[in-house]
Amino acid sequence: MKHLLSTALAASIALSTPFATTSVHAADEINVLMFGMPFTNGLRDLADDFEAETGIKANIDVVGQDVFESRIALSFTGGTGDIDVVHTPVIQVQRWIQAGWLQPLTDQVSEETTSDILAGPLGAYTVDGEQWALPFFAGVGLMSYRKDLLEAAGAEVPETWEDMLSVAEKITTKDQAAIAMRAAPGQGFNMFIFPMVMRAYGGTFFTDYEGGDFTPSINSPENLEALNVYVKLINDYGPAGAGNFNFAEVNAAAQNGQIAFAVEGTGIISQIVDPANSRFADVTGIALPPGGPAGRSPAIGVHGMGIPASATNSDAAAQFIEWAVSAETVSKIALAQSFPDFTTASVADNPEVVAKYASIHPDFLSTRVAALDLAIGHYRPLIPEWPTLGQAIGESVNAAINGLISPEEALEQAEADMRDILGQ
Repeated sequence: MKHLLSTALAASIALSTPFATTSVHAADEINVLMFGMPFTNGLRDLADDFEAETGIKANIDVVGQDVFESRIALSFTGGTGDIDVVHTPVIQVQRWIQAGWLQPLTDQVSEETTSDILAGPLGAYTVDGEQWALPFFAGVGLMSYRKDLLEAAGAEVPETWEDMLSVAEKITTKDQAAIAMRAAPGQGFNMFIFPMVMRAYGGTFFTDYEGGDFTPSINSPENLEALNVYVKLINDYGPAGAGNFNFAEVNAAAQNGQIAFAVEGTGIISQIVDPANSRFADVTGIALPPGGPAGRSPAIGVHGMGIPASATNSDAAAQFIEWAVSAETVSKIALAQSFPDFTTASVADNPEVVAKYASIHPDFLSTRVAALDLAIGHYRPLIPEWPTLGQAIGESVNAAINGLISPEEALEQAEADMRDILGQ
């Protein structure tokens, strides 16, 4: 019930925001709602290009993720028709389809467009034989590390989370923290990072996800061991305030030299190792995230663009999406932004793009490929209830980090919340 009330409150707040009421726009105008990422920021900067090429004006609004959630809650549930193209995270798509909030793109996009998109991310948006969105982003978990600090401490790059604890103890001083990771609660925040730890220790969300047994299993010895490691790293070896860091704070801490390690998605890691963004880039290396007794499980996140069921300009919206994921547009964004996470395959053949990311860090693209090879598609469960589940689990995990409850109590509460949300 508390999650439903939160959604209702968020929707009420959105009443005072742009796009909050039904808007009528001409056939040559569309409204696009995205949340902030390098790709979406770059896309907004190219809005004039789309209008010049098509004669269609695209009002591209890029907002914070919390504001985005409020906007879509009002638009989707009210059927306002004020959004023509919507940022569509893959972890949301099944819930949105189930609720009738998206319309399929199957007959609206060409085979020429879809044939140039990586099969895995494209397939993530195929449900019941229909294509519900086109992906533009496939990010994966990586680790950056300060080579100079490791050398000074006589330490090696940690291969496991246990190694990380040992190395962090050697590096941490009153003036130097060892590590920062997302800790802020949310299915896209700490629940993008923490599953890398829990899966390394053999932890799971459900008894048998692949076999269809969705009995919650979050309250397990494996997950408790992982949570204790996560809490200790953040509290004992992180910067001041790390218990509520999100990706922006992790990025800033690395670029400012506050930390030796960052475990993040490729979009943030690419900025940390970019000499144009970080004065420590020349002494920063890239590696796979640490593993554990059950191996490594890098985070993976896929984002795309879809058309709301209530959209009033579907044809123009589909034209915009095809333009946005075209090799020409994606190449421009990859060159202008820190955006190596493209899913348009032919962009990898663009010599300027290849040269840019090789100059940022010679190991970046190869390490990204290695991490993608290790990642599992259901790293975060691809079920309609996941956004609500992830938020609830993330709140309990964050409470443990901040000492409001013990790790044991956090997992007990998380499992109780899961059962409540799933009606078990």
